[in-house]
Amino acid sequence: MGHRHPTSTGIVTVDVAFDDDGVIRNADVTNGYGHRGAEKLFEVRDYRSMIMLADRHDWQAAASGELSLTLTAESAMRLTPTPRASMLRTILAELARVHSHLAFLSYLADGEVTPRLWHVVDDIRNRVLAWAGNRVHPMLNRIGGLASDVPDGWLGSLEDPLDDAARVSADLRACLARETRFRGLAVLDRERCLGYGLSGPVGRAAGLDLDRRATGYLAYAELFRPAEVRLAGDAQARFEVLIDEVGTSIDMIRMACSLVPAGEVSTRLSRRLKVPEGEHTVDIEAPWGIASCLMVSRGGSTPWRVALRTPSLSNLSALGVALTGTTEERIPDVVASLGYTIGDADK
Repeated sequence: MGHRHPTSTGIVTVDVAFDDDGVIRNADVTNGYGHRGAEKLFEVRDYRSMIMLADRHDWQAAASGELSLTLTAESAMRLTPTPRASMLRTILAELARVHSHLAFLSYLADGEVTPRLWHVVDDIRNRVLAWAGNRVHPMLNRIGGLASDVPDGWLGSLEDPLDDAARVSADLRACLARETRFRGLAVLDRERCLGYGLSGPVGRAAGLDLDRRATGYLAYAELFRPAEVRLAGDAQARFEVLIDEVGTSIDMIRMACSLVPAGEVSTRLSRRLKVPEGEHTVDIEAPWGIASCLMVSRGGSTPWRVALRTPSLSNLSALGVALTGTTEERIPDVVASLGYTIGDADK
């Protein structure tokens, strides 16, 4: 898979049974053993400090975890962030999508494409570092807005990494075109996607488009550009959707940079936050699909219950059926086309 590929780290075991011809007839996937008890840890954090925990779920797109909890709390409090904060949050979310997709697409890269791809990934991390002071876990989202505004000249500094990402995306498309082994591999059709709760690029590769960005949260009402939907549902189609989404994310970031309004990036709130009593939910579009937060409040300064629905867990739940009918040497190809990170699958 490559030593930097996101699926090369973590605790996932696959118990595989082969038939006499070496074809996988059954694959039992065991996952979810990060042992952090992440969802329970939210219950002893106040609404501000719990964002730090969400940031550490999908480390390929940490901003998505931040947004999931932040938007849920804001929705419950009927709190609308400033227009500038919403636009900057959208840029951050789409940068995280490009970062995540390129990391997973590194499996396709060959020759001199590989170092150029990782240069783009590192360049995006360095742009986040310049804004947040952290390369991987930005911790920028706050209830009511953002922890800080972008530094002077930061939006303009995105031009070079976005140009490089567009060129690498075109090269990855050429790499994929030279391969035939992904066609017809690990087919997950529309019905399978619905049965296993698959969304995002996996669903769109099978004709199931559930993209939550189309609902217009954050600044997507002005910016959203959909990726082309495929019907084959195989590994080839999933990689094609990932490559397309790198391009649509680049387009959205460029447009957002030209539309960022002036103003504040945070709303002044009381030191002791309380979320209204009741059950509150929000869905967002993480890089690999729908990420949901269920927050139950009893009116205090900490949540009574927080439950997360993560796309990594759904993708891993379907990995066994995706592997069935393939051979041992094709396992890396299947795994690479069903993205996950271990933190995002921890329950």
